[in-house]
Amino acid sequence: MMEVAKLLGNSSDRPLDLIRLAREGVDKGAMLQVQEYLGLSQKELAQLLHLTPRTLQRMQDNDKLPSAASGQLLELARVYSQATEALGTNTLARQWLRQPLTALDGNNPLQLLDTPVGIQWVKTVLGRLTYGVYS
Repeated sequence: MMEVAKLLGNSSDRPLDLIRLAREGVDKGAMLQVQEYLGLSQKELAQLLHLTPRTLQRMQDNDKLPSAASGQLLELARVYSQATEALGTNTLARQWLRQPLTALDGNNPLQLLDTPVGIQWVKTVLGRLTYGVYS
């Protein structure tokens, strides 16, 4: 499984370290790495982080995301990591995130990742997929 910490440029996947990272703010480089791995446009990423595309454009290299956006980015990385583990490759994970799913009432997972409830629903479907439970 791709470690979330490595995806975000952190040294540890321990929960307290990830909480600290979210509180201190994820830097622009880590944000861009997650954007690239998920194959997101700047507009899509901004929407998922509840920021404007202009805010992301204006970020300097050493800037950090606000705490709420950092926590959201952390959750996006966790979903991507889980999808990669369940499906086997980065390419399949990206495709799955954009595919309408009956288990998500015809929504694609990416559409739901802007809220905590949506993230949990997508993680539940991924868990079922991992363990071969029909949904």
